[in-house]
Amino acid sequence: MKTLVATLIGPDKTGLVQQLARLIRQHNGSWQSSAMSELAGHFAGIVEIQVPEEHAPALSKALRGLPEFQVQLVEGLASAPQGQTLQLTITANDRLGIVDELTAVLNSLNISVKSLKTASHPAPTTGTQLFEAHSTVVLPHGQTQEDLQGRLEALSDDLIVDIEPE
Repeated sequence: MKTLVATLIGPDKTGLVQQLARLIRQHNGSWQSSAMSELAGHFAGIVEIQVPEEHAPALSKALRGLPEFQVQLVEGLASAPQGQTLQLTITANDRLGIVDELTAVLNSLNISVKSLKTASHPAPTTGTQLFEAHSTVVLPHGQTQEDLQGRLEALSDDLIVDIEPE
């Protein structure tokens, strides 16, 4: 078996995920895992596919031939970071550079980001813009949750950090 990781981006429309699933099935591929979103009217997705060696070239060609999509394919599996997996939720007043500040802390502690979803929306009572980040991270051996929480909370007084083991 061969592992393909396909990254796709293109204009969003109904039926894209089914089109992708059908194409994978037609080429004897098995959909392993994925992350997909609609952002600003565009579909963005990444999918891990297992496919028998003899069907990999045809599936690769078919994926690259999807109309309206930019497709990038990578073969093989990369090694996963080692450590404790955590669910990290951050809420703060939205401001310029907040993602840069947060990721600088993560980088300084050698923390790997497995997933990150961010949003900005008006606060229910005041209407000021709130920033929210939901992330799955890998805390490397030798780092503590307390250190991570302290370093993040030191960024500003309005930052609320919630960390839960996965």
